[in-house]
Amino acid sequence: MKKKVILISVISVIIAFLATSCFDEKFTDNPSHVLSFSTDIVKFDTIFTDKGTATLSFRVYNRNNRAVRIESVRLADAEHSGFHINVDGEKGPEAGPIELSAQDSLYVFVEANIDPTDVSTPFLVKDSIVFLTNGVKQDVKIEAYGQNAVVFRGGKIISTDTTFTDKRPFLIYDSLVVASNVTLSLTEGTTLYLHDKAFVRINGRMRAQGTASKRVTLRGDRTDNVFPDLPYDFYSGQWGGVQFGPESYENLWEYVDMHGSSWGIRIDSSDISRDKLTLQHSIVHNSASHLISASHARINGYNCQLTNAGGALLHLTACRSEWIHCTIANLYNWDVISAPALTLLEYYPADSVAPEMLPRFLIANSIVTTRGFFMAPSEIEGLNISFDNCLFQVNGEDDENFLSCIWEKDPAFVATGDNYIFDFRITESSPAREAGSTAYLNDTTAVDLYGIPRPTDGTRPDIGASNYTQPSQDDAL
Repeated sequence: MKKKVILISVISVIIAFLATSCFDEKFTDNPSHVLSFSTDIVKFDTIFTDKGTATLSFRVYNRNNRAVRIESVRLADAEHSGFHINVDGEKGPEAGPIELSAQDSLYVFVEANIDPTDVSTPFLVKDSIVFLTNGVKQDVKIEAYGQNAVVFRGGKIISTDTTFTDKRPFLIYDSLVVASNVTLSLTEGTTLYLHDKAFVRINGRMRAQGTASKRVTLRGDRTDNVFPDLPYDFYSGQWGGVQFGPESYENLWEYVDMHGSSWGIRIDSSDISRDKLTLQHSIVHNSASHLISASHARINGYNCQLTNAGGALLHLTACRSEWIHCTIANLYNWDVISAPALTLLEYYPADSVAPEMLPRFLIANSIVTTRGFFMAPSEIEGLNISFDNCLFQVNGEDDENFLSCIWEKDPAFVATGDNYIFDFRITESSPAREAGSTAYLNDTTAVDLYGIPRPTDGTRPDIGASNYTQPSQDDAL
């Protein structure tokens, strides 16, 4: 019995000791015992007004050997800045008091929802999160650039001739539809930001005319990062795509940059004798499925970069199509490439139908390369498919369909996907240099994808969309 009493007494002492250790933690009120932070500034990318952001976070550390009491955590200008915080699970413009054990840490989460203004250009919004500990104030800065936009929700129909300019970007949540017999014009610098699954449909006509320095841009609306060095803008599948309806003709894209879509450009069946879409000095990049798909239509491209898709770069059925001075390269790295880079269907022999209705496919002075399969069908003898002065990374040899081509050569692009960065300009050592034919030089191809003049002294032009230039000091930075 005596042993049991002693055992109970020992257990009671241990429990009391543990309780004291857990609940009677030693706190410091020394002003030199303050907090430290994982960052001194939280920076958001461009934020559309009235559109919430992704949540950013940072950690608050107590690196002291005693616990501290954080008397308060508050936003310095919560009423005006549009920032919101959550401190260790406590939401609001102000939190505290908070006890933070020795060598412990907590998370602070930050969001932003900036009110609209009358300003058209991006504007800087600042605030700070102020921590009061042992009578000492410390802060972490917050910065974001707000951007007012023209917002279309619930499906926007353009029913009269309309011009979009670069005064403000356009944010499209559902769809933008151009009605039949209506022209939508996009001037230099115009940007369309499209939300998840949002798309553009052209039943009338679209004329997007940028410049080398101010392209018309179609992209997703996520301006933040997946990881610190990986923007959402690098991803495919950020928005739907662009579709041209059966009665849409004479569409022109000049100096356009379209990237990050789910299904690229789709062109419905129409009159093959009429121009459906002409692409000049334009970039179509990074589609989750086919990049450009068309059926029974006339579509042409000059000085264009067609790159990276989960499916084909060109999926054409009985189209009349030519691609001059283009870079057509599928180095897609978000998934397995599911189709040959060039998928060409129903290209009949030349004497099978009337000339003006004859499906025809021509690529000249162009680079064609892929990490997947090159072309389907693989046998094109007798079909109206031609390649002239092109560079391929696959092996092969010239015949009646392939004239003066370079085979089994790496085009030597500037960047091919390290850190998800692509630059499809050619380097000094590229076999594409001075390997093109002068026969395809005209007013349209006189300057390259970037507006740089091609040689006019009889020198053979470089194959591909861009003419090689010496890197500038800025390029090296």
